Amino acid sequence: MKGEHIDISNEAPLGEENIPKGTSKGRRYVGIKFECCSVYQRIYINQSETAYEGQCPRCLKKLRLRIGPGGTDQRIFTAK
Repeated sequence: MKGEHIDISNEAPLGEENIPKGTSKGRRYVGIKFECCSVYQRIYINQSETAYEGQCPRCLKKLRLRIGPGGTDQRIFTAK
């Protein structure tokens, strides 16, 4: 029916220069399996780059992983 379609074919592709500021492209993160609600969530590095901070998307339990000397190469963790 007329008026039920949106033509977005003329939109510019999202290239490096077209990505809106504040998006997570390039932000460092770790994956967390929250056992409290059995869900996976990314948590991102904080602004001062001293820890990864986030929360469970369901029960909102907060999590903070401090970054220490030596660190780890592990990218996925389980929060109990």
